[in-house]
Amino acid sequence: MTIESTEQGKGASTALYAAIAIFVVGLTLLLFAAGLNGATQKLAEHPPTAVSTKRVTLQNGFEMPVKIYGLIESPKAADVSFDTSGQVIAIFADEGDRVQKGDVLAKLDNDRLSARLVELNATLERTRADLTLAELSEKRVTVLVEKKLESSQRLDEVKANTAAASAQVKEIEASIESLDVEQTKTALLAPFSGTISARYFDEGSVVAAGAALLSLTSDAPLQARFAVPADMVSLFRVGEKVALNVDALNIEAMVSQLSPVRNRQTRTVDILVNLSSNAGLRPGDLATLIGQRHGDSNGSWIPASALSNGLRGLWRVFVVSEQEGLNLESRTVEVIYTDGERAFVRGALSEGDRLVTSGTHKLSPGQAVKLSEGDVNSADGATR
Repeated sequence: MTIESTEQGKGASTALYAAIAIFVVGLTLLLFAAGLNGATQKLAEHPPTAVSTKRVTLQNGFEMPVKIYGLIESPKAADVSFDTSGQVIAIFADEGDRVQKGDVLAKLDNDRLSARLVELNATLERTRADLTLAELSEKRVTVLVEKKLESSQRLDEVKANTAAASAQVKEIEASIESLDVEQTKTALLAPFSGTISARYFDEGSVVAAGAALLSLTSDAPLQARFAVPADMVSLFRVGEKVALNVDALNIEAMVSQLSPVRNRQTRTVDILVNLSSNAGLRPGDLATLIGQRHGDSNGSWIPASALSNGLRGLWRVFVVSEQEGLNLESRTVEVIYTDGERAFVRGALSEGDRLVTSGTHKLSPGQAVKLSEGDVNSADGATR
C-alpha cells in the first residue's frame, strides 16, 4: 500500500514538471514571435535614409602634388678669421652690420712687426752701402788688373764680395716685402659684401690663426636646397620655374642646379633653387618645394569622406542602385593617392555611378535610401 502511494506521487510530480516545461516553451515561442513581428513591422516602418551623392567620372591617369622640404641658405657664407695669431686691438663691425667687399672688419696688434720693419730698413741701408763700396772696389781692381798692377785672384775676390753684398741686399728686401705682407694680414678684410651674422671675440682677445672672429652672410639673392628622392629628380629641370612656400609666403623661384651625384647616406639628389626675392626670408628657414607628378593608373577622384574600411587593405564605397527603388550597393576600391580631402581610386566603379559621398559609416548594403534635396533635381529619372 505504501509502495503504490509513492509511485502515484512520483507520477504526479513528473506530469507537473512536464506541464510547466510545455508552458515555458510555449510562452517563449509566443514572446519571440511577437518580438519578431514587432521588429519587422518597425523595420518596415523605418523611412529611407537621405544621402548625398555625386556621379563617378573615370579618367586615364591623374596629377598628384609633390611636396619636398628643404632649407633656405645663402649662396655665400663664411666665418672670417686672421691667418696669423695675435691680439685683437679693434673690431669695426658688429652683428647686423652691412659691409662691403674690402672693408676692414678688425685689426691685430702689429707693434712687433713695425719694430721689425724699422730694423730691417736700417739693415737694408747698411747692406746697400756695403754693396756700393764693393762695386767701387771691383771697378778699381779691374783697372789695376788691366794695367798688370793687380793679380786676377784679387779681381775674383772683389767680384765675389760684390755678388755677396748684392745678394744680401736682395735678401733683406725680400724680408721687408714678407713683413709688409704680414702687416697687411693684421687687418681683416670683408671677402664679399654682406651682413655680419655673428661675432665671436671682443677687443683684447688673443686669437689663434684660423679662429673665426666674425660670421659673414652674403646679401646676394638667397637659394634653397632640397634633397629630392632619385625617382623624382626627372620632375625638375635647370632653368625651370617652380613654386616655393615658406611659412605663409608663396615665392617664385628657378632651378639653378641638379647635383650630378647621389648622397650616399640618404640616397637623395640635391637640387638648388634661386629665389626671386629675399623679402621676409632668412637663411635656415624651412621651405616647401611644390611640384606635380603624373600617375598612370586609371580611376576616379572621389571625396575621402566616401570611403569606409573594407577587407584585406582595400576600401569600400556605396553607390545608389536606381533599379526597383533606391538601394545601396557596396563596391570595393583601392586607394592610389589621397591628399586628405580627395582620393584617387580604382576598382568596381563605372562611369556615371551615383556615389554616396558622406556618412558611409552609418550605411549598409541593401539599405533603402533617398536622395538629398541637392541631388533630387539631378536624379535622372530615379524614383524617390
